[in-house]
Amino acid sequence: MKAPSYLTGLFSVVLIALMGGCKSQGVDLGYDADAALSDGEVQAILDAAEAAAEKEGSLLRVNAKGETQMTRMHIVVVDRSGAVIGRTSMDDAWGGSVAIAKSKAYTAVAYSSNENALTTRSLGALTQPGGPLWNIGNSNAGGGNPGLIEFPGGVPLYQGGVLVGAIGVSGDGVEQDENVAEAGAKGYEPPKAIRIDTVLDGNVPYTK
Repeated sequence: MKAPSYLTGLFSVVLIALMGGCKSQGVDLGYDADAALSDGEVQAILDAAEAAAEKEGSLLRVNAKGETQMTRMHIVVVDRSGAVIGRTSMDDAWGGSVAIAKSKAYTAVAYSSNENALTTRSLGALTQPGGPLWNIGNSNAGGGNPGLIEFPGGVPLYQGGVLVGAIGVSGDGVEQDENVAEAGAKGYEPPKAIRIDTVLDGNVPYTK
């Protein structure tokens, strides 16, 4: 499937920007290390996300009567280098979703900066077959990095217009994951001007 022609120029611009902004742990990334979340802020983000998860109807979970249950999530916060600085795992959350939550958070922070904000939903839109970022999901694994995720649930975190980390959520449908991640990120949103949906005139989504 070929990418729509009207997006070709946009994709080319994004490819250059993203590949130039790719981050690796343990490398001097040229940002102010003092711009960081405090322990209390990390806990508040985790608490807000968990509270949202407890009210978010699950796509898949039902009780013995077939009644929809609330989601059960793994919620991870990383700092700007991609290192995990906070995690909440709800009872009965899928074991396989721990790694996914970490990768979602890493992806969101690894491809955002003080001058651009991108979510895992954004990257997913840019990596469809025929697009110039197709197969980028195979990069960034190893060397201590958790790898990339190309579907919703990872959102960058900002303070005063400065990237300070990201939140990653996994444990249900991707829409539910993203809803919970957005709840955790409330108050830590990027300036609207640097969001990818603003920069690319709505042709690439930020969140749904």
